[in-house]
Amino acid sequence: MKSVTRILWVACMMAGVAAAQEKQSVPIAIIAYPDMILHNGKIVTMEDAGFNQSTGRTVQAMAIRDRKIQALGSNAEMLSYAGPNTTKIDLKGRTVIPGIVDPHTHIHNGTVSEWVNNNPAAFETMGKKFAVGGATSEELKRGIELVLKERATTMPPDQWVFINLPTNDPKNPGSGTGFGVNFLQQKDMPLSAIDALDSKHPVFLAAHPAYTINTAAKKAIEKIYGYQPPIETADEDGFGELTEYERSLMVDVYFRPRVRELADIVEDGLRRNAAVGITTFSSHMMGLQFLNVYQILSQEDRQPVRYAYTNYFGFQDNPDPEAYYLRLGDMAGLGNDYFWSAGVGLGYIDSGPPMFCSTMEAPKEMKDREWCRNAPGTALNRTILTSILAKARVVAGHAYADKGVDYMMDAVEKAMEMDPQITLDYVRSRRFSSDHCGFYPRPAQIPRLAKLGWYVSCGGNVLSRSYPWLVMYGEKQYANWVAPVKSLIDARVKTVYENEAGVRGLNTEAYWSAGYDLITRKNSYGEMVAPQEAIDRITLMKMSTIWPAEYVLREKQIGTLEAGKLADLLVLNKDYFTVPEEEIPNVYPLMTVVGGRIEVLREEYAKELGRQPIGPQMVFERRDRYAAPAE
Repeated sequence: MKSVTRILWVACMMAGVAAAQEKQSVPIAIIAYPDMILHNGKIVTMEDAGFNQSTGRTVQAMAIRDRKIQALGSNAEMLSYAGPNTTKIDLKGRTVIPGIVDPHTHIHNGTVSEWVNNNPAAFETMGKKFAVGGATSEELKRGIELVLKERATTMPPDQWVFINLPTNDPKNPGSGTGFGVNFLQQKDMPLSAIDALDSKHPVFLAAHPAYTINTAAKKAIEKIYGYQPPIETADEDGFGELTEYERSLMVDVYFRPRVRELADIVEDGLRRNAAVGITTFSSHMMGLQFLNVYQILSQEDRQPVRYAYTNYFGFQDNPDPEAYYLRLGDMAGLGNDYFWSAGVGLGYIDSGPPMFCSTMEAPKEMKDREWCRNAPGTALNRTILTSILAKARVVAGHAYADKGVDYMMDAVEKAMEMDPQITLDYVRSRRFSSDHCGFYPRPAQIPRLAKLGWYVSCGGNVLSRSYPWLVMYGEKQYANWVAPVKSLIDARVKTVYENEAGVRGLNTEAYWSAGYDLITRKNSYGEMVAPQEAIDRITLMKMSTIWPAEYVLREKQIGTLEAGKLADLLVLNKDYFTVPEEEIPNVYPLMTVVGGRIEVLREEYAKELGRQPIGPQMVFERRDRYAAPAE
């Protein structure tokens, strides 16, 4: 018996020595065969987060295992790790970059809006849409009266009547220059006037960013959400900034008993955004059912794009958001790899033009049209301070001009005075942020942002959206307030790129079409806006990958191509880094990989690989971004 035991002991020792020798001969990173190897490419890691022109290492090949990057290196090295079941993808010299992290885009709301347009019968179970045109107050009044006295009379009393008024200059969607905006701001059709025409139906007059509702609408909102709109959202005349209802009513009425159907719709929208290169995005949720949707997609491993959501629920129809966020505490970062909290989302501290909040000088009639939602004494102002004192990370998902951002920074500094635990180092670690940069920061504001460690999200679209108002406020005086990206970066303020619009349909522009405007500083009118604020392509890439990974609190997991990080990457049709600058808007992904899983594979690349296409096959259109100069 002793001899048998001794033999077994010697055998175990020999096996242990052999295992140790084998372990020494195999790189420690390779503990199992890769699931996938990408080789023969130009893999740009973007691992240098500095304010410089470095993109970090560039390698030939990458190994992926269990949804993470296992190793990077030469073709020979990575291919030597392949096992019998490893998928090998020949990049054939193509450029690979990290997946795009978009800090501000409304994918789910845009997808639902598109679905509603394609399914009018479903929308009509809740309400009907009408459009009223006109260039004078009397013309709009006659059009509204016609709808409410004639066309709405046959509708059931609980059906919503949505009346869209002129909002935009056709040359400049989103500009807020249409006559309907002024009509509602001047309260030419207040709640009492709508009630006199129709007191039975909930009526919603819309000319974004201005809205007016009637008494029946207030009661309908109370029935759905438990409260009527707070006075700072819709005043006694029914006027306010009611974007949240425009975006959420269909979600919370029609889809409340159809959450799984809504999940299917959102999944489709996410996949189309993956097809343009977005692998992670951030946004607030306007529509309570979206939280249930993302729970389904995340738990069932059906989410093709990662989502860092900001918690806006305390503001949506809540007369006491301060109490809500006092009790919520710090949720920033909580969640899983596909769905996590990026902090308290303010939604908007002002609105779009002309209802922004600025320190710019202008005639009284223009200043009267501005709207400072977080001015001192408001519920939002109190809530921001309370949230900071509750140790929350606070994100302004919509900040169009400079004064509202001043109020927000005032709240941060007041919290520092009130609580000794809230030091400057603590504040910088929280990465407070604000989006859009339509008319901010002004030059004198930038050092303060830098001191507080602020993050600013900017899009190229504001060069066009702000332009009509820039002309009215003073083009020479305020041009360098519009998306001053270079000045921000020179001051070491982390500035990230937002696409905002999301994708609708299969025909779309490539992701950096609007980002290219930050390089040229030329807007859709063909006009240059503060050309001294132009950036280069490397900066735009950092604004789209490594820096916004910090913005969404996941720089240790995403944003670069490094061993141990989640395998989110794009195989590009052209080399973003070397094509002529004017070709950047034509760069798009042939393949999108999220967590090591191919979510989208374009047909032309699939044929090369001998595989079947995967996901939506987008038609990328290079639209003429430069219309005739403004008259």
